[in-house]
Amino acid sequence: MKTASFGVKLFLKTGRLKEDGTATIYARIRLDRDNKMELTTNKSIAPEYWNENGKVVKHSDAKQINKYLEAFKNKINSAYSELFIAQQEITLEAIKAIVLGEPVRPKHTLLSVAREHDEHFKSMLGIKYSPGSYKNYKTTLKYLIEFVPVHTGKVDIPLVAVNYKFCEAFFTYLTTKKDCHTNGANKQLQRLKKIVNYAIKLGHINTNPMATYTLEFEPVNKVALTLPEIEKLRMLDLKRLTLEQVRDVFLMQCYTGLSYADIKLLAQKHLSRAENGTYWIHMERQKTKVSFAIPLLPHALAILKKYAPEIKSDRPLLPVLSNQKMNDNLKVVQELAGISKNLTTHLARHSFATSIALSNGVPIETVSRLLGHTKLSTTQVYAKVLESKIEADMAHVGDRLNMFISPPLKSDSRD
Repeated sequence: MKTASFGVKLFLKTGRLKEDGTATIYARIRLDRDNKMELTTNKSIAPEYWNENGKVVKHSDAKQINKYLEAFKNKINSAYSELFIAQQEITLEAIKAIVLGEPVRPKHTLLSVAREHDEHFKSMLGIKYSPGSYKNYKTTLKYLIEFVPVHTGKVDIPLVAVNYKFCEAFFTYLTTKKDCHTNGANKQLQRLKKIVNYAIKLGHINTNPMATYTLEFEPVNKVALTLPEIEKLRMLDLKRLTLEQVRDVFLMQCYTGLSYADIKLLAQKHLSRAENGTYWIHMERQKTKVSFAIPLLPHALAILKKYAPEIKSDRPLLPVLSNQKMNDNLKVVQELAGISKNLTTHLARHSFATSIALSNGVPIETVSRLLGHTKLSTTQVYAKVLESKIEADMAHVGDRLNMFISPPLKSDSRD
């Protein structure tokens, strides 16, 4: 939002005299060079009492009228300052509204920009953004539409009002009224920050009103299945075809680290075979559009061979249900397997990172590439080494140390 040149000048409109021979005094408000508006002061005088300096002369009420006119000019100047300080769009209509005591309706409000952002986000689905991310932003917009009237008593608010106080109140609302956990509420505020940044890039506001608000995420303990638990699922005898297919898809995720969105699209075109006979998956993550490659472990290859002969090359390789149905059926599989951990499609990805890769000596940099992460810090949340691995590593250190320990010196005995 650029700063407009601004000026106010009083003048007497002599072209329209009243029946008593007086003319009305007006204020001419100028924004930039050609943007002007005339606003009546509701004061009139005879033309002979007006001079070029905008003063009333030789009149019994001159002092009183001049004082009023000065206050009227100051009111216009204050209206401009109010809009400028609030970083609202400065228009002649907005200045007039403040002078006349009418409500100012800024063009660029929080909810209008949030809706605009969502429409832009929607237009970039499949190009820059994933459907899952779009769904999250729609939830954020829904919460904002509910919260703004509760917090402010207004249908919408200026962007500049999205300050520290607003963010604190929104966080409280999310964690008390919407039952969001701390990290869940922070994710909503993180998306709100991106909406505000979007407004800044469009030039709606100059500075970020959320700049002083920091997000404090709680450390997350990523739950993962152990190798014995994964093997227990693999060996589980399931009578229902649907449960067997859901189990196989879940295990494929455990052996590859594929997310739900990626394994749902896995097709023949994503498979290749190296000269040494190793099969690979080459894909692009639906969420981040980052390319990644995964060599197939024997168990993963066995699952593909189980289903691939029945699938045409232009169809997904595995019978993946909707995410909700996958998770519902996984709960049944979990009970049948006697596993206490809550099985979800995302837990499989955690299990690959922790139990399949990191706990078996795969460097975190390699795991990051396998998972298709854009930042190593994203992968580091999985770097929770299991106690069994710690015990084995420390035992190895102990063995190494024993190699360098000399036998104890014999005591020097004297007769």
